[in-house]
Amino acid sequence: MKTRITDAMEGPEAAPQNIADLLKGAEMIHEAVYTTEVQTHSSLETHGASIDHRGDSATAYVSTQGTSAARDGLEEALGLPRGKFEVVCEYVGGGFGSKLNGAGKEGTTAARVGAKYKRPVYLFCDREEDHLDTGNRPSARADVKIGFKKDGTILGGLVNCWGASGVAKGGAGMTFPSGRYELGEIKKNHADVQLNAGAPRPFRAPGHPQGAFIEELVLDEIATKAGVDPLELRLKLSKDADRSEMLQYASKLIGWKDRRATGSQKGILRRGFGCATCVWGAPPPGASAEVVIHRDGSVEPRTGTQDIGTGQRTTMGICAANILGIPLNLVNVSIGRSSLPPGPGSGGSVTSPITAPTMMDAAMDARKKFLEMIASQAGADASEFDIAAGSIVRNTKQFMTWQQACAKIAGDSIVGKSENAKGAAGGAGKGHSNGAQFVELEVDTETGVIRVLRVIAIQSGGRVICRKTAESQIIGGVIQGLSYGLYEQRVLDRNFGSMLNANLDMYKILGPNDMPHIEPILWHKGQTGVRSIGEPPVVPTAAAVACAVLNAIGKPVRSLPMTPDRVLAALQGA
Repeated sequence: MKTRITDAMEGPEAAPQNIADLLKGAEMIHEAVYTTEVQTHSSLETHGASIDHRGDSATAYVSTQGTSAARDGLEEALGLPRGKFEVVCEYVGGGFGSKLNGAGKEGTTAARVGAKYKRPVYLFCDREEDHLDTGNRPSARADVKIGFKKDGTILGGLVNCWGASGVAKGGAGMTFPSGRYELGEIKKNHADVQLNAGAPRPFRAPGHPQGAFIEELVLDEIATKAGVDPLELRLKLSKDADRSEMLQYASKLIGWKDRRATGSQKGILRRGFGCATCVWGAPPPGASAEVVIHRDGSVEPRTGTQDIGTGQRTTMGICAANILGIPLNLVNVSIGRSSLPPGPGSGGSVTSPITAPTMMDAAMDARKKFLEMIASQAGADASEFDIAAGSIVRNTKQFMTWQQACAKIAGDSIVGKSENAKGAAGGAGKGHSNGAQFVELEVDTETGVIRVLRVIAIQSGGRVICRKTAESQIIGGVIQGLSYGLYEQRVLDRNFGSMLNANLDMYKILGPNDMPHIEPILWHKGQTGVRSIGEPPVVPTAAAVACAVLNAIGKPVRSLPMTPDRVLAALQGA
């Protein structure tokens, strides 16, 4: 006998709902159901490890977002004392959160097989295995009932929501309401639903893209019913002056004044504009770093954190070079080894906000020791010396070249250190990161195809260490958000729960021909310290697209991805 999961599951509908109190005073009601599909991480490099056992020790080359965590997990799995495993992970072909679990079961399995047979082991998932069982962004459903006044003022309401947690028992929550807007009193009930499919893992801003899609589209639908401009409604409801200023600035860049009233267009091709916002903040963990000045004049910043595509190596090099006052070509960064000073895992967008000031602090320590050495040999006070443009300066006059000074180092090197420097030399983690995105697109009402034309993406970043890598993070977030909003969808067999499109042929992701013009804008007005950039840009993109589609065709598409069939169904009122 088969049982429908919707009949068997327990969830928000069992919770007491004082909806009358929440809607008291409302002049209009908005009630609708919103859904999102499962998105797999689809990293360029799949999950796995290569383990080389040598006697009672081993070197593990692991695709991970946590070098230290991978080492600890492998040593624990094999019952080895600390120091027997060295994990090497200098570069990672993407992870987006799915590789935050240390070495994972792939690395652990490889280590156990290698230990048993005393042979090197290479174990990496193929693409199908990666789709099936290395995590995902869970799907979501939200039944929304919101009360508001005719001017768009929101009084409150009820949100019953579910998330598909697969074979896991949790991890499928979403951030709606997000706290970005004044929404009155919203009562939220949430339940995770288990099913015979892969479990979720952290995925670039976990829970936020789903919540943003629902929240922002709800705002646009309320604005349409109230007859107010969606941008003006957001400015009215915004809880943050910084985000409001971003909205106003980006609206001019996208040409919001050319936006036509929602549902007013005729013809086959219809143009739409949409906007959405985001906010991000996470406390940075501890980190350690060293900066080594060698006798040959080279400088080696060292930290165990890994580079998952964010440009961590470049960022660390710039931090050290700037503090020491030397050209970047003298710097050779060592990262991604568990034998190095421990660095944080790459998650929560907290890596640079803590590693950058920690590396700066280590460089300051190395600089201080270096100048003290020079002063001691010259029989002078260290305050008389400085480093500028790669030369040693004494009382504003050139004293010797950098290379000459390094040759005077007693021993092999001078080492500057920083241990767990939370907030040192740059204000790590001070404040949150805001963002706003605007989208311009075209909808073909005959085929249902959505073609995104332009995306304006503003993201606060505080003190930007490297503009190119920071802008790359914004662009990458937008690309992933567009792919989530328009293409990505896990298809399961309805009877057995097996994934039917576990490949990159039938599991669609955004390709080069689908790319719109993306304009990343780094916003640092009044901000200090290094702030999070990696995750927040993915949050508002799908939401802004959904709002633009509503503007273009006058009908909301309340399910992600917004595929042509769903667009046509919305046009037909289905």
